[in-house]
Amino acid sequence: MREDDVATEGELEWALAGGSAGPAETAEEVLAVLSATGRTPEVEVDTLRAAAFLLVSQDRLDEVGRGWLELLDAVRAHPDAALADLPPARTD
Repeated sequence: MREDDVATEGELEWALAGGSAGPAETAEEVLAVLSATGRTPEVEVDTLRAAAFLLVSQDRLDEVGRGWLELLDAVRAHPDAALADLPPARTD
């Protein structure tokens, strides 16, 4: 699966703009769970943003495939997510 099959350009830009705000080790754990189960564990919103950053900045989006959408939904649903944390809305 190619990254343009699952992520929009706006989502890629959002992920890169977030930087690696959370601890890289914890973000890697999120990615491992996401890759294995298709689900995101309950973690801080900064960790979810860091996981998104790692996937895009290291060109690893193929590792999670459509799990990318689960990651975005986890950020959107996180009770501590501020407006600035939210990924762009999808129009498709």
